[in-house]
Amino acid sequence: MPALTFFIGKGGVGKTTLSAAYAVRKAWSGAISEKSGPAGAAKVRRTGNVLVLSTDPAHSLADIFQVKLGDTPQRIPLPGEGGRGRGAAWSRSAAGKLYAWQINAEKEFHDFLRPFRDQVLDLIESGTIFSQKEIEPLLNTTLPGMAEVAALLAIHKLLHPAGAGGSKRRGAKSEIVFDHIVVDTAPIGHTLRLFELPEHFSRFLDFLDLAGSRDRWLAQRFGGNGGISSAFLEHWKEIVAQIKDGLSAEQSQLCMVTSAEEFSLNEALRSTEQLKVSAPRLRIDSIVLNRVVLGRPADGGKRRGKAGCARCVARAKKTKLAQTFLKLNFPRVPILVGEDPGFPVVGVDALAEFGAQVFRAESRATRAMSNTGKKTRSVARNAELKAVKAAEPKLKRASWPEVATPLTFTVGKGGVGKTTVSAALGFHQRAVDRSRTVTVCSTDPAPSLDDVFQADVTGKARSVLGDKGLHAMEIDSVGEYRAWSEEMQDKIARALSSDNGGIHVDLSFDRQIFTALLNIVPPGVDEIFAIFKILELIAEKNAKVIIDMAPTGHALELLRMPERMLLWSRLLLKSLAAHRTLPIAQDVAVEIASIGQRVRQLVKILQDAKSSRIMVVMLPEPLPDEETLRLLRSVEELPASVEAIFVNRLLLKEDTLGCERCERARLWQNVTLAKLQKRYASRTIYLIRDFPDEVAGKRGLRDFTGTLWEIA
Repeated sequence: MPALTFFIGKGGVGKTTLSAAYAVRKAWSGAISEKSGPAGAAKVRRTGNVLVLSTDPAHSLADIFQVKLGDTPQRIPLPGEGGRGRGAAWSRSAAGKLYAWQINAEKEFHDFLRPFRDQVLDLIESGTIFSQKEIEPLLNTTLPGMAEVAALLAIHKLLHPAGAGGSKRRGAKSEIVFDHIVVDTAPIGHTLRLFELPEHFSRFLDFLDLAGSRDRWLAQRFGGNGGISSAFLEHWKEIVAQIKDGLSAEQSQLCMVTSAEEFSLNEALRSTEQLKVSAPRLRIDSIVLNRVVLGRPADGGKRRGKAGCARCVARAKKTKLAQTFLKLNFPRVPILVGEDPGFPVVGVDALAEFGAQVFRAESRATRAMSNTGKKTRSVARNAELKAVKAAEPKLKRASWPEVATPLTFTVGKGGVGKTTVSAALGFHQRAVDRSRTVTVCSTDPAPSLDDVFQADVTGKARSVLGDKGLHAMEIDSVGEYRAWSEEMQDKIARALSSDNGGIHVDLSFDRQIFTALLNIVPPGVDEIFAIFKILELIAEKNAKVIIDMAPTGHALELLRMPERMLLWSRLLLKSLAAHRTLPIAQDVAVEIASIGQRVRQLVKILQDAKSSRIMVVMLPEPLPDEETLRLLRSVEELPASVEAIFVNRLLLKEDTLGCERCERARLWQNVTLAKLQKRYASRTIYLIRDFPDEVAGKRGLRDFTGTLWEIA
């Protein structure tokens, strides 16, 4: 059975880089542990095939490895393969093979469903009032939460290749047997949902079982045995059980990744507590404190006087504080450190060197990895020389933009500063226009508005920073949906409750169907209920709402969701159609019909540039740049209006003088800014200076909004 290692954490902390580096180390080290995480080893055997796969809808594994990846695992050549580089002879004889895979969620889900599609449709049609014509669109569409569903199905297929999907695909690359699977996960909020999915899938199977059981249910009700459930349902239940076994401390290791920023550390602590609920059979096996500066110059860089670079010294102090925080809150968990080299760690050579530094591979491979040091540093120097050739960007002062529409979405990759920018937009809007109420909302499953506003932000809008006109709220979308669902179920229970008399059997069965439909909503659908709540806010006179969205992939899923919600609400309505004469059933039907109305209202708002705008937030780094390009292409397909791009954490020339690492980072930023200027010449690009500390409270937001630049 392959070992599983999940890299989890807040967006933007370097999960993709670390998971890729760890996979390179595992494949190249010549040995693999039966039960070992990034921090240690137990029983060891020879390396075989190592796979690193991404479950994040906004993939960046291909960007990290600088290769094109398809819909199946693809071989990644290790350093020295092909006879090039020092240590090549050793690596050919001892190393394993490395593969990478960015999961195509829609393809994986439909590949899994295809062998059973007709059986599912027949089962539902034979046992319920729904026709195949009504159910089929719901199976065809890209369901919300599909990224997580597809990830688990893919992991199951890798753990049990002979039984996945009911049949083998002859010659498919996915049938390669892997000895170790390294999982680069989505930001923590949606990863926690991934771990909860086996329970959601179980409820979906219960619905299918119920849908096909009317005859069996009636027979049992009146003394018969009613036969058995469908064979494919038994097969699917076995898959769920196997997935649950895989998501256990015996089979899987979790590596929590965090940075030294207070926001990131707080979220690591919160998500560890949430993990106890979402995945009680898993535990944190190791922690990587990433993107830090240690108390020494990087790569022999020159220090400015005895104190050195003020920026690096401040970051080194923050690193020590973070290490103390982690040791205090995770006393029995090994803590590893990933130092910021000042340049992007991309390509297999750089990943090998970085992995050896972070994970300290204690094997013969350590020497082989160290032999790539000169080559890796040479790669870095060549990249730096290219960066030097990038023209110094000409900047001009700008003012923070006013929020021009009732509804504003801030979107972007995890960890780029969406929450800070959202809070800053609201703070600035109140400064320039006191006549309008501004509410900053978060729909991220792992929100951090409370950190920025230094207040206890909950699902109910409350004033913050001592300003009665500035409100904040972190919407618990799951809680919102559950409250609505429970209210609907209670109403139907009262409307369709009955004695054991046969005259009420159909009512009772339909009540079960209705309840099952409410319970099978996969993770993701509930998020639209958060948007419904926000629509109520913008209905207020003179109100403006800024939505701090979940990271890129899941934000797009939410914005694409209206069509799916309409399909689902129609099924709910039809399940009540036979009982439309009952007054309470009529009330429930009216409530469900209003979902369709609110969905249409949301679609209209998204398509109207006078009603809503999208602000994109990114960092001036190669990986966020590539992801932003993909994001903008997707947003244009919605369609929705992008008002501006915010480039956060910009280093100015005066910030980096005398520090080799900081200057190298700034030169790389110049390369990215040059690309942005060329790609998005027709868009407004705002530049925000890098702040050494987290932006929090009134003073922090005032300083943050005090300066802004545009590319001249």
